[in-house]
Amino acid sequence: WKRIVGYTILGALAGFVLSFLSPLEYSSSVRLLITQPNTVNVDSFTVLKSNERIAQNLAQLLSTSSFFDNIVAQAENLDRSQIPQNEYDKRRYWNNAINVGVEAGSGLMTITVFDERVTQARSLVVAASNEIAKQAPNYFGSVVRVAVIDSPLDSRWYARPNILMNTAYGAVIGGMLSVAWLLLRRQKRG
Repeated sequence: WKRIVGYTILGALAGFVLSFLSPLEYSSSVRLLITQPNTVNVDSFTVLKSNERIAQNLAQLLSTSSFFDNIVAQAENLDRSQIPQNEYDKRRYWNNAINVGVEAGSGLMTITVFDERVTQARSLVVAASNEIAKQAPNYFGSVVRVAVIDSPLDSRWYARPNILMNTAYGAVIGGMLSVAWLLLRRQKRG
């Protein structure tokens, strides 16, 4: 049991230390509601599923480079020096910086942007929500409306990497490896 506890502690320490290999980032998130107010003679289930599908399509569009270029162009107080100019690096940067979630059975969409500075993340998420609201009718018709229902919420502490989760994963992996090693060693003796 001493080895299991020891390797569990070593795994937790390794997970803790490895967390600091990636940059510490803050997050800012905003919630949007996608609606179609002019849908008459359509049952509510169909409208909800349609709103959900539109939100999923908008989430996919949000990760494209054309949306990103429009977002960067309208973002206020954005330090553009950290944004890569190479198209490949720019796409990788944006796909790593943004996380979009759609709640099932509704038209609720949550946009979260991560950055090393909370002001940068907030500027990008505000610009992203404005761009989605502006472009949604162009892609899905004038009956689609996008409304910001929760203003941007900035993280107080670092959002990525999740140091506690990485430490817990390290502890679990260390404990499992030590148990597996002890069982294999016991079988060889037997």
